[in-house]
Amino acid sequence: AVVSTQSTGAHFGLSDLLTTSVGLINTLAKLPEKLKKATGKTHKVGLDSGIELNFNDAKHYNYFKLGMATQLFLLTSNKHFTGLLKEFEKDKGNEAKLAELIELSLSIMIHYQDHEGDKFVDMLNKRLTGVTTSVTAGLPSSLFISVIKALLSTDTSLLHNKSLNMLLNRIKGESGWTEELEETCISLLGTVLKLADKHKLTWRVLELLVKKIGSKYPDDFTTVLASGTTHLSLNSCPELRSCICATLHVLGARSVPHLPALVKVALDNVQENSEVLFATMATVPQFMSAYITDILIAISKEYHVRDEGLQKLSLEIGAAIKLRVLLPCVTSAIETIITSTDHDLRAVTDMLTKTIETNVTHDIKSQVGTITTIFVKLLSYRDTATGFNDAIEDEVIECFVGLVYKLTEKEFLPLLVTLLEWSEGSLDRSTAFYNLAAQLSQKLQGLFLLFGGSVYVSLVEVLQNCKPTDTSPEFGNKRPKLELGSELCKFALQTLYNMLRYDTTHAFTTADRFETLLPALLDLITLPDITHLTPALAQLPVAANSDRLWKQFNFQLLNLSKSPLPKVRENVVTVYKEFVMKLGQDYSILLPDTLPFLAELLEDSDSNVEEKTHQIVKAIEDITGESMDQYL
Repeated sequence: AVVSTQSTGAHFGLSDLLTTSVGLINTLAKLPEKLKKATGKTHKVGLDSGIELNFNDAKHYNYFKLGMATQLFLLTSNKHFTGLLKEFEKDKGNEAKLAELIELSLSIMIHYQDHEGDKFVDMLNKRLTGVTTSVTAGLPSSLFISVIKALLSTDTSLLHNKSLNMLLNRIKGESGWTEELEETCISLLGTVLKLADKHKLTWRVLELLVKKIGSKYPDDFTTVLASGTTHLSLNSCPELRSCICATLHVLGARSVPHLPALVKVALDNVQENSEVLFATMATVPQFMSAYITDILIAISKEYHVRDEGLQKLSLEIGAAIKLRVLLPCVTSAIETIITSTDHDLRAVTDMLTKTIETNVTHDIKSQVGTITTIFVKLLSYRDTATGFNDAIEDEVIECFVGLVYKLTEKEFLPLLVTLLEWSEGSLDRSTAFYNLAAQLSQKLQGLFLLFGGSVYVSLVEVLQNCKPTDTSPEFGNKRPKLELGSELCKFALQTLYNMLRYDTTHAFTTADRFETLLPALLDLITLPDITHLTPALAQLPVAANSDRLWKQFNFQLLNLSKSPLPKVRENVVTVYKEFVMKLGQDYSILLPDTLPFLAELLEDSDSNVEEKTHQIVKAIEDITGESMDQYL
């Protein structure tokens, strides 16, 4: 018979109640899952006590087992029993009974787990879950930990998993951490670590413990870091990596003896273990200088996908490591990265951008020499890399621009001159330098003109070397003096255009410079593609800001429209239209000299030339407000 929950065991002590509960669960655990073949009209089941039970059928048998589980649940969940648990005093005998009660309840549930969905099994599990919940909830935390420790010492893997889940939930909800409870948890570490090979949940438990009490018992948790390092090389998983990161954060400088082994293992799979390396960098950056070069080389090998974890690690290196310590490591790493086809230089540029951004100007100025050496190496990427990538060079330049913002004019000029001297004599280096100059002049605008004089002579020389030299009438056979120089010419023209465009005071574009630049640019009018020539050539007279120079430009450009080559004539009218639009209202003084050329071009044999000339006439009419029909 099932007695009420109010009276169940009300006159017995805890030891008697536990003995009864263990007896019930033992009997239930030993009952066969199914009835054997009936002998006569009933099915017989024998118990260890010698008692023989008779059952009509399987339904009758299942109701009997469910009744036992229900009685056990009522016994362990009533107020008298739970009250005794809360007042529990240490007793090894009772602790063993509690452990056995929980172990057998979990074992039965594990045994029937393949039958979930069956109505009987679901009801049985519900009762047994109630037993374990009421027993564990009523236990003081230190006793609960001791019981779980006993369960974890068994040989049943599935039981370990359920016990770890119970332990994890209990630690999460624990708010009253007494010294006794803390010491009990510390005694549990060794037992839990032994299960780390088979249960990932182990690392979640250890992570929670280190966060809760690790700062008070740091020496005890060094074993967790040592064990985690070993397992990282064998069976890395997110739970393990998260545990190692938490342990590093708590241990701080105490983790230093473990760094060589930990970093070595983490570098074997840097993409997967980036969060571990990030934690070491964030926790003990002052002890990481010996590993920076290897870390940079390793992450650059996996940086092609721009993994978020690797990028975060690269930025943390730039932010956490002292500049004077970091720069020699970067210099060493670049030597390997820049010459290898399977390494990505952006790992370094991202890191450098961050370190330039976070370091104070004084520290950067004190290291300008080393920084110059680094950027010389970085800009050598085009010259030395096996597989060149435009995007990588652009990121190097973007990083350099960030540096420039930290320097004064006196500090930046020697750096610019050093790079200019380095670029001379090499097409790839010159191309890299003028790509830098083009982007820098775009970013600095008028400020770049402070350094324009240093670049001007080299710029003119580049433009002069880009002109076609073959004088044959076949335009397609003409080639630049510089092999593969199209990119160099493009960047040089972009640099010049930016310098002319931002010369708002007209101090840079003197008459002498105009006289030098004009023939160099007009020589390029015969190039097949004048996309970058057009804005620079049209801007030159505007920047000069002189009537005399406007007329000189006007005549010399239009005079080229007499070329026998249609492409040259088309290029001339393309540039001239741009010039007219830029000069605007000031153009009127040039009209008398221009009309004869326009009249001739309007009758050009090439339809493209004729069409673009009509566009020029329309632009002039819009500017002057006067029809050109009476003149043409």
